[in-house]
Amino acid sequence: MRPLVRVERLSQHFPLRGMPFARQRMVYAVDAVDLAIERGAAVGLIGESGSGKTTFGRTLLQLYPPTGGRIYVDGQDVTGAHGQALRALRRRMQMVFQNPYSAVNRRKTVAEIITEPLTIHNIGNRTSRLARGRELLDMVGLPSIFMARYPHEVSGGQLQRVGIARALALEPDFIVADEPTASLDVSIRAQVINLLAELRVRLGLTLLFISHDLSVVSYVCERVAVMYLGKIVEEGLNTEVEQHPLHPYTRALLGAIPRPDPRQRRLLSAPLGEIPSAVDRPAGCHYHPRCPLAMPVCRVTYPQLELKAPGHRVACHAVPAAVDDTL
Repeated sequence: MRPLVRVERLSQHFPLRGMPFARQRMVYAVDAVDLAIERGAAVGLIGESGSGKTTFGRTLLQLYPPTGGRIYVDGQDVTGAHGQALRALRRRMQMVFQNPYSAVNRRKTVAEIITEPLTIHNIGNRTSRLARGRELLDMVGLPSIFMARYPHEVSGGQLQRVGIARALALEPDFIVADEPTASLDVSIRAQVINLLAELRVRLGLTLLFISHDLSVVSYVCERVAVMYLGKIVEEGLNTEVEQHPLHPYTRALLGAIPRPDPRQRRLLSAPLGEIPSAVDRPAGCHYHPRCPLAMPVCRVTYPQLELKAPGHRVACHAVPAAVDDTL
């Protein structure tokens, strides 16, 4: 099956401001990432803050023009699309932002926020747009009375539901959810996560779910990709990655998850030290200064993202390659 969305060596490098041109340095936010997302699938992207997850999602939707690489939608190269071509692409690919309050115009009512995409794309008239707005509110579990309210008159969880409704207004194929529960109270995070999971199945959406919490991603997604300093270091089925993590960084992330039961404590340790700067990345494998398995080759050569187990790709010199037992 041809993937709905595929990127090849997608990169996003930002010039460091305030530097003379002759000494220009770059922030390597996303660096040569390959990823394919099948139609109707949900893929999770996890990593620490500063690993490049959000930048990857925004570059994928071309909110940031890519520095390098290619973006394919249904097999068609859409890299660098602009004008009417980019506007048509926007109808198929939408985003749910992390902070719902910063993602909306607080001077507009909920009705105006939800129906704005329909207005921009000149879909329907005022009456049909309002009807669609009420339908979308019902879809995300809010009564139509919210149509007349302003963002300051609703809670954070309710406003995030409004953001989800707005993302669905154009009936997109693909949604990027950028840590949609990170700014919400713990008591309502599960409600928003369940809502996204339900809508994905009901509407047949393809989803890229960005988070720093593997347990949340495992609940929503079938596949998981782990990102570190702009590169994917491990990718595979969520059950395989969670139960049999191969990359030392993935093991460290799992070991950092709090366990309320002391009898279930893991022996895995949290990542050592702070994540390095995306400007001055370590040579070789970028994780080697924090890695307990680092070898001399790790300090010199960056490992390729290779198949280390069936359906399980890892970029690590310390993990042996998969054995081909078909010969």
